[in-house]
Amino acid sequence: MEIEKMLIALKNLVRTGWMQKGIPGSEGETVAEHCFESAVLAYVIGLKLKEKGIQVNPERASTIALFHDAGESLLGDFPKWASERIDKYSAELDAFKSLGIGEDLFIEYKKTITLEGRIARLSDRLSTYLQTKRYSKKGYDVSEIGDSYAVEIRNFLNSEPFVLLGDLWKSIGVYNFLQNEKTG
Repeated sequence: MEIEKMLIALKNLVRTGWMQKGIPGSEGETVAEHCFESAVLAYVIGLKLKEKGIQVNPERASTIALFHDAGESLLGDFPKWASERIDKYSAELDAFKSLGIGEDLFIEYKKTITLEGRIARLSDRLSTYLQTKRYSKKGYDVSEIGDSYAVEIRNFLNSEPFVLLGDLWKSIGVYNFLQNEKTG
């Protein structure tokens, strides 16, 4: 697949979960928008960790986040329902092989063995959660999507080294949510 075709597909592919929750396609977040936001968050998280003395490559974390859903340019955006019934990992890995770009980044994202891969994964989850907040303010009921990521986000934020970044979590609006979820 040509790079331009991949870019066009990602810019035009609205994330399926939003549409399933009643978000009109014209208001739906595209995969490209989601990947961009994830990449910015990953870079900021990486920089903040580096400032705390953690050995991390913010640029790599950001690049992993930027490419994490690129396989969807060939496959489409699998809804959670389908993801639970097929071998999504193998399908996505095959898509990355077909694209000829980003396969190593995708593996690092999925395996979350490196800190950069963990940052990218967290950033993906945070981006989705932040989008649920935006849609909720517009009156859409997307709480099920936000709630489905809450435990994973909370686990990340309460683990090393992410626990060091309480001020960052407050500034992007996830700290209070996580505290409220804990106390319930």
